[in-house]
Amino acid sequence: MVKKKPVRLRPYYRTRYAYQKLRVCKHCHHFTVLWEDTCANCGRHALIPVMDQAAINAKRSMQTERLAALLLTLVAVLLSQTFLQIAVCLGGGMLLTVLLWLLQRRMLPSETRRQLDKLLHGSQRLILEGIYLNLSTASAAIKDDEQIGYEILREIATIVHNDRIRLQQIVLLQSFVLRKDMDLELEPLLIEDFDSDLAAYIGEIAKVKRELIKASAIRYLLIHERYILQMKQGASIMTAAAGAAVRMKKYVDMYPDFIRRYARGLPRERFLRLYQIVRRNPDQSWDGLRDEVSAIYNEKYRWDPDFQKWE
Repeated sequence: MVKKKPVRLRPYYRTRYAYQKLRVCKHCHHFTVLWEDTCANCGRHALIPVMDQAAINAKRSMQTERLAALLLTLVAVLLSQTFLQIAVCLGGGMLLTVLLWLLQRRMLPSETRRQLDKLLHGSQRLILEGIYLNLSTASAAIKDDEQIGYEILREIATIVHNDRIRLQQIVLLQSFVLRKDMDLELEPLLIEDFDSDLAAYIGEIAKVKRELIKASAIRYLLIHERYILQMKQGASIMTAAAGAAVRMKKYVDMYPDFIRRYARGLPRERFLRLYQIVRRNPDQSWDGLRDEVSAIYNEKYRWDPDFQKWE
């Protein structure tokens, strides 16, 4: 059995949009999703968020428009034949330039978004090249330090969504001692096909961070229940997930048969939580779950004072 390593994962900074993880080099236009200080392509300290680059592009574009307006004003002045024409062209040109500047100030946020869209779509090849370089960095890091390798893959997974990267993350997570205080995730790692490492990881999450067990994880377990039960700790995985599910009544409503099948194996504290939900909802049978809970209560907890107070 492989001995798991205690690690301390750095906090994961979540962004509202995936593109906010991207940074671009102002010098060579290389992209990266990692936290590196220097550009891996040119070695310069010139990495900035893509949104900052989009803002720079927007301001540059607006500056070009203002220069064009001033140039037209100058041409109009040079072509003027009288002092009155010069004054009118100069005054009108300056007024229009000021109005253009005021309008641009109001339009800067929308122009920045337009420039961001243009930057991302026009740099797809460079973005892919940057991510491939990040993946190479991850592969090299895993050989020396699995923790750093996992953290790099976690950043890449924000942009690249495929099962290969998810499974690499799961295998690495399964080599760590998982704790409640760790910044863990589950839903982004779920795949469609059965994987024993993923099933084992769900079982551990159900014990150390049960709030991550949601409907998608339960559906995964139910779809692959037959294969999971063939695993050495398969029944324990399903029972742990059922114990995590009873933290919320909505999961009891959604998956009563699942919880009924594994209710007998629940630890006392998790069964007490299930018993409380059942007692608070006397009008619901949940496809026989209420009868199963009553039977387990009479067999094991009838004289337990923590249960008696709910009678």
